[in-house]
Amino acid sequence: MTKKRLEISERVKKQEDLRKRQHKLASIKTDFEAGKIKSFEQIFAVMAESRFATELRMGFITFRNKVNSPGDFTNNELIRFAELINIDINLVLKFIFSLIKHKL
Repeated sequence: MTKKRLEISERVKKQEDLRKRQHKLASIKTDFEAGKIKSFEQIFAVMAESRFATELRMGFITFRNKVNSPGDFTNNELIRFAELINIDINLVLKFIFSLIKHKL
């Protein structure tokens, strides 16, 4: 394969990956705003846990620990969460508080 073709196919692949990412984030946003998201598992059904951790700029193990103990998320992490899926921070806070309450 020529170098030019390889560059084009790589560019097309990156564009397709970006389109899929945007679609997944939009789907999560819609479900959050409709009040359908009640657990992280519902988010992970749309976007892989490892990818979501990366999107939040967190290590996978750190993210998994915080998913298992949602009260450990920092304010900055919750803000990044809200910004990532483009929703009101209050929806994220409500989600996290419900998970904390459920664990008690």
